[in-house]
Amino acid sequence: VIRPCFKTTMRLTALLSLFAAATAWAPQPRTTIKSSSSTSAPQSFDPLNLSDETSSSSPVRPEAVFLASALPIVANPSVASAATAGAPNAVGSAFAAYGHYISMIGILACIMAERLTIKPNMSEEEEDFIAAADIGLGVWGVGIAYSGYLRAVEYEKGFDFYAHEPLFWLKIAFVGVFGASSFFNTVVIIQRAIAKRNGNFTPMGEKLSNRMIRICNAELTAIAIIPLTATFMARGVGYSQDIPWQAEAALAALVFGGLSFKYIKEALTFEDNPVSLTSSASED
Repeated sequence: VIRPCFKTTMRLTALLSLFAAATAWAPQPRTTIKSSSSTSAPQSFDPLNLSDETSSSSPVRPEAVFLASALPIVANPSVASAATAGAPNAVGSAFAAYGHYISMIGILACIMAERLTIKPNMSEEEEDFIAAADIGLGVWGVGIAYSGYLRAVEYEKGFDFYAHEPLFWLKIAFVGVFGASSFFNTVVIIQRAIAKRNGNFTPMGEKLSNRMIRICNAELTAIAIIPLTATFMARGVGYSQDIPWQAEAALAALVFGGLSFKYIKEALTFEDNPVSLTSSASED
């Protein structure tokens, strides 16, 4: 029952469109206005027909053209919804995308706050500020990881597509490098916060501050590279089903695990040259 009705609707739509198009191009009676001078004045631009003069330069009536273009949608409302017919869970997908983008902005803001604050001989207030920025970095990091998981598994093209996209796993590897490198600053900030609470606060030296600044620079570089990888990935560049995705996932996990161990160990064993000791030695 539904199929014959659909065919009837489509035929009626086609007939109405042809009728409107024929009306649009139907010849109209021409009227001329006599001019007192022998030279005809140039026609002025009058799209709203505010002038009293009548022009016959175009045989097409604008209202009929509009009718011709609008009738298919009016006669067949399903045409208007065709654009959203292939977008299931559009609202959830939009919120997941928004969460992903806003988390990226939050991460960038926190890293810039650390990068511009870290320096030798920071005050206790500045140390507290970078600690708060690092907490924000962790919160936004959880947000971008969760929203990214939703976009890869629940929405967008589906995990079957991303699993066979090598650039997806390259992006995951870059994210692993970013996350692992951030562990250095996080561990150092936690160590210094504990020492401050126990009354063993010492100003940060130039060696440690320079190392933390380099880590921030590396994180900012990763933020610039990861979205570029994502744009190629989303367009299927390099897509291949010949490479087992389990091997690519294992490689990305190995990169994250290895670098995490490296940076955490470096933070725990890092030896700084505190400003207080350096200044006292120079005075002697």
